[in-house]
Amino acid sequence: MNDRLKIALRFVLLILIGSLIGFSPSAISVTENTRKLRLAFAAEDYSSGAEILIDLAEENPWWMSLWESAGNAAFLGGDYSTAKSVYEKALLKNDLSLEGQIRLGQTYLQLGDQEMAAETWQVLEESSQALEELALLYEGNGEITRAIEVWHQYLTQSADGSTPELIYHFGLLIAADTPPKSLPYLDQVREEYPEAAGIATAIRAAISEEPAYQYVTAGQALAAINQWGLAAYAFDRATALRQDYQEAWLYLGEALQHLDEPGDDILDVLETGLALDEDSPLANLFLGLYWQRQGSHQTALDYFQVVQDLWPTNTDVRVEAGKSLAALGELNAALEKYQEAVELDPLNGEYYNQLAEFCVLYDYQVKEIGLPASRIAVQLKPTDEVSLDVLGQVLLALDDNLNAVKFFQMALESNPAYAPAHYHLGIYYSAFEDAERTVYHLQQALKYTQNPALFDQAERLLANYQ
Repeated sequence: MNDRLKIALRFVLLILIGSLIGFSPSAISVTENTRKLRLAFAAEDYSSGAEILIDLAEENPWWMSLWESAGNAAFLGGDYSTAKSVYEKALLKNDLSLEGQIRLGQTYLQLGDQEMAAETWQVLEESSQALEELALLYEGNGEITRAIEVWHQYLTQSADGSTPELIYHFGLLIAADTPPKSLPYLDQVREEYPEAAGIATAIRAAISEEPAYQYVTAGQALAAINQWGLAAYAFDRATALRQDYQEAWLYLGEALQHLDEPGDDILDVLETGLALDEDSPLANLFLGLYWQRQGSHQTALDYFQVVQDLWPTNTDVRVEAGKSLAALGELNAALEKYQEAVELDPLNGEYYNQLAEFCVLYDYQVKEIGLPASRIAVQLKPTDEVSLDVLGQVLLALDDNLNAVKFFQMALESNPAYAPAHYHLGIYYSAFEDAERTVYHLQQALKYTQNPALFDQAERLLANYQ
């Protein structure tokens, strides 16, 4: 959008420079202001350019379009208060284009006035761009039902309305709002988006169940693809239908922890779930995970112990307890928990990988325990990208660089979009000052990762090469 605005402003400048200025009653002033405007635009000082255009508009009231141009320049310069003022003046003069009205809505949004932004776009119902802006505004506010209504209007009147990407997005929204109605849209794009097939399958399996259960099922499927905002919305709908539905409260509390602005008090939500059955292993596990993320590892361990007592065969709680014990510096006790998980499920490579990663992270018995564990994981699933990458990490920690790189590359052969392997190769090549390969793999990690922590780490390392 900014490029289009710059082109429009350059066009205005060309008109000013051209012969039209000769018809102005203040040609000398126009000529001087045009010179200043050219210098301001050349320096990309759009805020100053906006002030010059405002002067020109006031001097030449017959040239109505200068007000919108001034608004465009102010918008580009980030001076949204000025942009709002001059856009509104152009609107009052009935000389604000459709694009200008859309930008007026964007200006309101930049100033934090969502209500005026929505009102501005609502009257532009024939504009696909205005509908898109309005739908995204509703989505951002969690008004999913209203967003669906606007997206539906967009789908029916926009030339882009039939793209698989948009249909998939629309299907996800409906899956959170009214799960059964999402099936035709998810089925339509199952080839382009395999995850759509998984969500549709889950919803179909629950279609004969009560609505609250359908919402929890849809929420779990959405959470599995990191659509946490929509998942939280679905879980919230379930709690509204059934206040006594413990799993809905627990999953809602979990989903809220993955949002930038969760809104609800997460602890209250989780404790509401726990109060429905204090002997629920799942409820205690979710509370333990909550306190672990808060850095209160001893409190987390208290909840994990309850889970272990209630559900002695649960392997995941052993791993989580191991993480908290390690964070407290109790590495021997942590190691025992990871080993217990392996013993409980000896044919599951995931737990061998977690044991090996613990050894690497804390530089603790990497050769004695981490290496054998990671080798077993690869033996169990020779083409699993996670296991191959973990073995690469172990070998890198043991200074076996050539073999480490080989396993990272094997992980990418198995899954070219596996971000952790790209990140680890980026670290490796950075250590050997191979800037080209470092940048490539870090960029690939940024492209493919859905893990915020990994994204931040890759971005920080990549910043050293820019």
